[in-house]
Amino acid sequence: MITAAAEYLTRLDAALRDVPHGIASDIRAGIAEELSSLESDAAQARIAQLGDPEQIAREVMDAAGQATPVAVPGSQAPRVPLTRTRGFAIAAAITLGAGGFVVPIVGWFAGVVMVLMSAMWRTWEKLVAVLLPFVTIALVIAASVLSAAVAAESGGGSGEFAAPGANPLVPTWYDVGLMGWHSAILVGFVLVPVSGLWLLWRLRGRTPLDTTRA
Repeated sequence: MITAAAEYLTRLDAALRDVPHGIASDIRAGIAEELSSLESDAAQARIAQLGDPEQIAREVMDAAGQATPVAVPGSQAPRVPLTRTRGFAIAAAITLGAGGFVVPIVGWFAGVVMVLMSAMWRTWEKLVAVLLPFVTIALVIAASVLSAAVAAESGGGSGEFAAPGANPLVPTWYDVGLMGWHSAILVGFVLVPVSGLWLLWRLRGRTPLDTTRA
């Protein structure tokens, strides 16, 4: 004796024949699992709620054509691409901020790639996080070069090149330049993890759709 559930699943199989195999399998498996757990009367009531299999198939095909997931009763939730998940974004921000300390250079580059792939931030946020350390380092170096030039013009020197009567307690142009490079490196080490923390802060309460808004 063919049950109402079996008959419905047969009709569903026929209706889903033009639906992509993976999607059709998920829908069929979800409905079959639900109906198998119900008694005969409850299964018939649920079949009435699900509606005509042809209508289900049309909704699925329309959703596939519009690239917009539509909830179909009994079907499994559509899979979200990894790069659109919060978990991936959190891992990307942590890798950007700390990856370079774990695996020098390579770890930081891996974080940059992951941040750029993530759909959880706007483009300008990604650029700020990636470029901020370099822009700041460039500004610190420029300031140190300018200070060294001013010190050199004022007659600063060291060793045999020291100007007559130069005060050894006053930093020379060489000292100023060296301190500038050291400061730039230190700033870079500080700002890289700060960039990762800033991305995590921007991530709070956000969904992928939020990044498409102005």
